[in-house]
Amino acid sequence: MSTLAPSEAIDALAPPRVSSLVRAMCEPWIWCKRTYLRTKLSRVVSERVLGREFVVVPGVLNPVIFRAGRYLAEFIARTPCLTFDAASTSPTALDIGTGCGILGVFAALRGYSVTAVDIEPGAVACARANAKRNGVDKQMCVMEGDLFSPVDGEVFDVVIFNLPFFRGVAHTPFERAWRSPDVIERCAAGLPTVLAKGGAAYFVLSSHGDPRGMLTALSRAGLIVERLTWGHFGVETLAIYSARYISSDR
Repeated sequence: MSTLAPSEAIDALAPPRVSSLVRAMCEPWIWCKRTYLRTKLSRVVSERVLGREFVVVPGVLNPVIFRAGRYLAEFIARTPCLTFDAASTSPTALDIGTGCGILGVFAALRGYSVTAVDIEPGAVACARANAKRNGVDKQMCVMEGDLFSPVDGEVFDVVIFNLPFFRGVAHTPFERAWRSPDVIERCAAGLPTVLAKGGAAYFVLSSHGDPRGMLTALSRAGLIVERLTWGHFGVETLAIYSARYISSDR
């Protein structure tokens, strides 16, 4: 039986659109902000999120400048969805496309044993440095590889990701962090194989890019998606979701 949601349901789940009028009003402020912030992209910077310091090197997506990373990291740090029984075995988390490692660090700070994966060697080194800087290097293993390939055969209680929103061919490591022709479909197809029984994925989407593509792909893969929260950020909205695999044999 197909679990594909109708297009109306997908549209309702997507991050709310920003009206043309609001976009026009916000654009001058956003342009000034981007002009200033993008001067930071060509040098090593330290970003502070919820009292934690993260080094970000050139070529690695900055979670503060590109605010989706910070938005999801703050959710991971605070949400009751990731609370677990302290008397139980330490739960596991998989951070896909870890970048500077911010999501994995906050999951580790909540007591999860984290495996973080990124295809870019520079991001892997950056995430390892930030895990050590925040005192979770013993709880957080950072691996180089494409999506789920480094963890073939393993399952996790929680999967977290902030993957590229935009369609297109990436020409640099930096572009690969936000642009891809097929990462949406490949992630959605592989996600059910790494979720433990009762596990859930948590991710962020933007009204920019192709959020409906991701939501449709997850539905095709048999995942039940719920929008948990969303916020307005000037010219775009960001929404955080959970995805669970519903099957009689899991």
